[in-house]
Amino acid sequence: MHLLIIDAMNLIRRVYAALEGGEWPVEGTRARSVTIATATAEAVGASHCVVVFEEKCETWRHTLWPDYKLGRAPMAETLQAGLPEIRAGLTDAGLTCIDVAGWEADDIVASLADRASAGGLEVTILSTDKGFCQLVTPRIQLRNHFDRTAFDVEGVKQKWGLPPHQLVDFWAMTGDTTNHLPGVPGIGPKGAGSVLDTCGSLDMALAFPQLLPEKLAATLAQYWQQALLTRVLATLRRDVPLGMNLHDLRWRRGQVS
Repeated sequence: MHLLIIDAMNLIRRVYAALEGGEWPVEGTRARSVTIATATAEAVGASHCVVVFEEKCETWRHTLWPDYKLGRAPMAETLQAGLPEIRAGLTDAGLTCIDVAGWEADDIVASLADRASAGGLEVTILSTDKGFCQLVTPRIQLRNHFDRTAFDVEGVKQKWGLPPHQLVDFWAMTGDTTNHLPGVPGIGPKGAGSVLDTCGSLDMALAFPQLLPEKLAATLAQYWQQALLTRVLATLRRDVPLGMNLHDLRWRRGQVS
């Protein structure tokens, strides 16, 4: 069995952006999103599909870091108003649409992927969000419809120069401008990669600073709390209370209205 998990707003926002100048952007986004979702399900041989939405609310990340996602452009009002129609179109295509109150879609996706793969399913996540690379395993792959790319474990290593399990430590040091995560001032991708190549993990680097060049060790010593905070924020939670079972997510083909 194969579960396809679709990051709803990641897909919908990108489709809408391409159609926004047209006459019927919401209707076009609905039709195009359904086409992409069902075509991807067919391509990966999905037996189960779920489209993950999220409520607009503050989450545990905002509690820890009030500047989380600060400066991100708000959703267009026309798209916001059209979301129920787009969601209905996906549901009519036989796809289960979910959200969980108080939780970001990223954490819902991570929880679904983790539990499905632990149960023996193959999992594909459809999203352009690099944060999902941390979830990639021999059973979980990340697929980008717009770039026509797919990332397995080897693909993640080729893109980042690191295996999936080291990525949250990498981002803990480099930060993430997309989500306005702080990271460590003065440590970029090259420096973070060097730390992980030498020590294997952020924890080992903090425990054994003598293994690092003096400048890197001094920077981590000064900003270690910020690095650990960023790691917590960048790590996707896998404990979201989903309240559903696998049967609820079976793809009901042929129900397009």
